[in-house]
Amino acid sequence: MKLVFTDLDGTLLDHDSYSFEAAGPALELLAARGVPVILASSKTEAEMRPIAEAIGISHPMIVENGAGLAGLNAEDSVGDRDLPSFYSRLRSFLREIPKDLNACFEGFGDWDVERVANETGLPVASAALARQRRFSEPGHFTGSEAQKEAFLDLLSSQGFTAVQGGRFLTLMPKTSKAERMAEVVAHYRRLTGETIRTVALGDAPNDLAMLEAADCGIIIANPAHRPLPVTERERQGAILRSEQSGPEGWNTMIHQLVATGFL
Repeated sequence: MKLVFTDLDGTLLDHDSYSFEAAGPALELLAARGVPVILASSKTEAEMRPIAEAIGISHPMIVENGAGLAGLNAEDSVGDRDLPSFYSRLRSFLREIPKDLNACFEGFGDWDVERVANETGLPVASAALARQRRFSEPGHFTGSEAQKEAFLDLLSSQGFTAVQGGRFLTLMPKTSKAERMAEVVAHYRRLTGETIRTVALGDAPNDLAMLEAADCGIIIANPAHRPLPVTERERQGAILRSEQSGPEGWNTMIHQLVATGFL
């Protein structure tokens, strides 16, 4: 069995318009071949549900940068079972750190819906869904490198980490999209009894662990930020790069994998 894991913003969704229209032919091709598309995003479950419905999929989803997993039974979902209070703990942590560091970070919990809409480019209704957080806090860090290092050290001491996405630095539990991908793969392996082959697509540093863990990783070009570094897995040919950005690149690369027999 084959599974396709994909980031959303800047990958399946256009960085500016948030449209997946250009990836439509590849999505239809995967559906026709019975290949599940697993959304794996920094977005909340509330944000991702309407996107999944618009695409026409009802598979499990990796939410909030891997801090949560939606769509599996409770016993299969470490994020949903064990971390229900992570967001409130994160917000408490931010209130309790030294004021000079606290002043360097602003996140969705500090902003009203209109500010989140302005920061993300989302419509106000979608921005409201983006504020329905359970596990993680995206935002901006504006301090010096020394302050950032101190901030990250404090985060780590409390069991948190920070990952850089296309737009935001996201504070979250010490986990990743790659760990949740492994859970989803195990779920489908139990369900089908088959060997699972995985493809993962992403564009930002918070996708790299997932790309490295997949049988085939695909880096989608995104001119809005610096390209991901070349890793040993890429030098070995296990990670590919698209020339086109966003859903156009997504569409081309999926067709390429189908043509070569990988999907």
